[in-house]
Amino acid sequence: MRVIPIDVYDKDGNFSKIEVQGADGEHVVDIVWDPADEQTSENRILFRKFAYRVLEQKGYEVNK
Repeated sequence: MRVIPIDVYDKDGNFSKIEVQGADGEHVVDIVWDPADEQTSENRILFRKFAYRVLEQKGYEVNK
């Protein structure tokens, strides 16, 4: 199943989660940012890589 990850930010501009939808727009899963992690560009990149790897391990095809 092909999925589309969507970055979600809070009102202060902090990364809060990646919302994952199917190609049909149906909600699949949310991958939530750990609030203890510092909001840096490097951490955001690492979080996305982690999230995409987990999705692929679960059999999803990630539309990056």
